[in-house]
Amino acid sequence: MTLGEAKNKVYMLLDEHSAGGEIEHDEDIEKKMTAFFDMAQKTLAQIKKIVREETIRPVSGVTAYDMPDDFYALYRVWADGRPATNRFRWRSGQIIIPEGSASEVIVEYYAQPRTIGADAADDYEFEIAEDACECMPYYVAAQQLLPDLVMDYGAMLQMYNYQASLLKTTQPGENRRIAQSLFRG
Repeated sequence: MTLGEAKNKVYMLLDEHSAGGEIEHDEDIEKKMTAFFDMAQKTLAQIKKIVREETIRPVSGVTAYDMPDDFYALYRVWADGRPATNRFRWRSGQIIIPEGSASEVIVEYYAQPRTIGADAADDYEFEIAEDACECMPYYVAAQQLLPDLVMDYGAMLQMYNYQASLLKTTQPGENRRIAQSLFRG
């Protein structure tokens, strides 16, 4: 979903239409919209995580390797195509790879979305999954209504919370591992 598509959904939720049915872009609403979408995307990325990977090809004489700027938390580590258990250590946002322990290390990690700038174009693509994107217009509409003394923001926030509760949060391969453990023995 793009920022422009999401904004239009918020305008529809807020019933911001002209007499002819066209969506009217309110300047006060528009000024806050991008910041609210940034907050929503970052919150939803903690629920429905963004998995990325960093490939490290160890270099002789180097044992500490930095993680990417968007690194939020570790998911799993692979060394030469196999799960790496207890082989490596973490120190201050770096992975410590002992020399000669692997020719290639793949770090799968949960990523934090980049900040959406105030001047972001409407064609900006959100970094979270599509089903998580569908939650955001409710969150943003609720934030727009929060200071409104006439309109109740509660219904929009309740819809956001409900939609977020429905998000599938398992990672690829987790269902298979769970199923295998149930049928063993």
